[in-house]
Amino acid sequence: MERTRIYFALNLSLALLFFLASPTWAQIDIGDFSISGQAEVGGLPRHKDGKDTKFEEYRDLPETVIVPQLQLMIGGKKEDFYLNFDSTKTGLADQNYRLRFGRYGLVDVEFEWDQIPHLFSSNTARTPFARDGGGGTFTLASKPLTTAGTSVRNWVNANAQPLDLKLFDGIGRFKLRYTPTPGWTFTGSYWSYDVSGKRALGAYIGSSPGNFNIIEQTEPISYLTHNIELGGEYAGNGWSLGLRYNASLFHNNISTLVWDNPINLSGIGSACTDAANYSNTSTGTGLDPNRGPCRGRMDLYPSNQAHTWTLTGTATLPLKSQFLGTVSYGFRRQDDSFLPFTINSAITQPSLPRSSLDGDVRPTMVNATVVNRYFDRLDLKAYYRYYDFDNRSRKVLFSDGIVLSDQAGTAAIPTCNPTCPEAGSRTFPYSYSKQNIGLDGGYNFTRWLTGKLGYGWERMHRDRREVLNADEHSVGPTFDIKPNSWVLFRASYRHFWRSAPNYDAGRFVVVDTGDTPDDVRADHNAALRKYDEAQRHRDKSSLFAQISPWDRLTLYTGLEVMSDRFPSTDIGVKNDFNYSPSIGFVYTPSDWMSLFADYNWERFDWKMTSMQRTAANEPFVPGSNRIWNSRGRDQVNTISLGSDMNLIKNLLGFRIQYGFSLGREEIHASGATCVGCTAATNLPRATSQWHELLARFEYQVHKNVALRFGYYFNHYTEQDAGVDMMQPWMGAQNLTDANLGHSIFLGDRIKAPFTAHVGFMTLRLSF
Repeated sequence: MERTRIYFALNLSLALLFFLASPTWAQIDIGDFSISGQAEVGGLPRHKDGKDTKFEEYRDLPETVIVPQLQLMIGGKKEDFYLNFDSTKTGLADQNYRLRFGRYGLVDVEFEWDQIPHLFSSNTARTPFARDGGGGTFTLASKPLTTAGTSVRNWVNANAQPLDLKLFDGIGRFKLRYTPTPGWTFTGSYWSYDVSGKRALGAYIGSSPGNFNIIEQTEPISYLTHNIELGGEYAGNGWSLGLRYNASLFHNNISTLVWDNPINLSGIGSACTDAANYSNTSTGTGLDPNRGPCRGRMDLYPSNQAHTWTLTGTATLPLKSQFLGTVSYGFRRQDDSFLPFTINSAITQPSLPRSSLDGDVRPTMVNATVVNRYFDRLDLKAYYRYYDFDNRSRKVLFSDGIVLSDQAGTAAIPTCNPTCPEAGSRTFPYSYSKQNIGLDGGYNFTRWLTGKLGYGWERMHRDRREVLNADEHSVGPTFDIKPNSWVLFRASYRHFWRSAPNYDAGRFVVVDTGDTPDDVRADHNAALRKYDEAQRHRDKSSLFAQISPWDRLTLYTGLEVMSDRFPSTDIGVKNDFNYSPSIGFVYTPSDWMSLFADYNWERFDWKMTSMQRTAANEPFVPGSNRIWNSRGRDQVNTISLGSDMNLIKNLLGFRIQYGFSLGREEIHASGATCVGCTAATNLPRATSQWHELLARFEYQVHKNVALRFGYYFNHYTEQDAGVDMMQPWMGAQNLTDANLGHSIFLGDRIKAPFTAHVGFMTLRLSF
């Protein structure tokens, strides 16, 4: 309370100071230049209950004196030169600065610095791991006394320390535009994107399915991206031609994550010794062959670069036609060094076929559009687009096999029948190309009715996927009805149908002759259609209406509906249906008051089918009693209403605004009635509520001085079993699951409830 009084006293003192000086504020003239600007300074006393993770997820709200905005403009009286400077939230974690200057019609230069914080959790995560230096290595100062689940629990609870999970995004931009003549324009830009911090990352030691332990780690993030753009354009009489070059250079300063295995207990009081296998029945000590490796290792995002050249042209054609065309070509390179198969020294390493990937992708894009308005009341448009993702990366063949999950030597080298071209594990450089053709025709039937009919075709060609060539067609009308100046109706409908011919789930499965597990696996996968390749029927409709019966009242409403159906899918997504109606109004009953309100409802329904397999080689059987059916429904209701009032004209203004949102997620499951099957059960309902209230006064002390003060309220609650139960040790959730009892999590709760009360008082000065 004392701190709150200090803040308000400080702001009142500043207000009085500037009020006494306000008669002297005005635009400043210095020689051939005029200087004007605006500044705002104030404070944010607040009180908060609960966690601040969601409340300050992307913003910084300190209890200090703040400078929410600064603006400065210098212009030549001849209107030939200008300089603008803007700053928001100066000195805070989400501050922004922008400087722009130049000479009208000749050159424009802009600098910008922007900061974006991202808070995942504040002291809700805990871990026994400590980061060794500034790299990606995490070590343990101690380990559990035994590998029993209760011993792991006691050790985690005693040694886990709290930590923040957050990111800092710093973005610096530079832009230049130079126009030496009316026809020529040259542009250049550079921006640097720096991301640093840490976030949660799942890792594990062992095999899944099988015996394993999950070690949820903090991923140390230190990314730096450089983006460069250079371009030139010439505009002639009825035509233009431009050439642009883009480069993106990404560098990851920490490319490898290494962490201690807490279940290998051989390192207690002595050097740790690797073991070739991992099992939850291991004692973890001595020469036990099942205690697993001393450490786990994971390769993080590789550094890479992309370069693109783009040629764009426009032209005026005969018969009232316009043409726009774009052609681009580029290459993307990634040559990160391969890590050894495992960090486990107890395993004999197979030889690597080469030291790095030598990744090489050459994307090509062609876009051509023609618009014609030759016929009266008829608008025609046709376009063609082509995109080719040409992956020229070399195929990697591991002829000696690979190591799986840091365990037990190499994976078996796949055997082949006589038609198999080569033995061993291998990678495929996936490629694809896409072509689109579209035809649109719009016609003005009457003064109040306009209709448009559109048709689209897409051919997707994939390399080394289950469907090699797929076509999707779409067609549908759009109508605009405007019988008078105050009524507008718009309705549109589009139907899409996508084919999936010759779906072959076993296209690249190396199989033996005869009925083998690989043959059964191919049969099972054939029933599981990947949704991006499966046959699909989509219907998309929208309605919009706006009515203004009086100058002071505007009513609007809308409805979006989309339905996806996958008729050939036996396992996976069967259908997806969603719609979102909305309604609102803006009403100005008098010159000094306006009211506004809107309501939105979003609903998403989906259905999925899965199969519970009791054996690795069990084939899929339609209608089997091992089938699970899941139905999900997500709903979000959002209300917003408020009012702007000019209580005393040109002197005292007031805004009040309230927002409310309610979200629900339900998943119902049924099926799996066979003996020995795990019965399908419903998941607990997840709900969330959010309230926000803003009340703000603005008092115009002088034409150059304004005082703003008010109150901000924010309240958030959520019930989500998947988040609410999170703890560093989750073994209590299932006492029979040895994998869970040997696992360690961060236990962060990123959606904890909070209630925040924020007062604010700022002084805005203009000159």
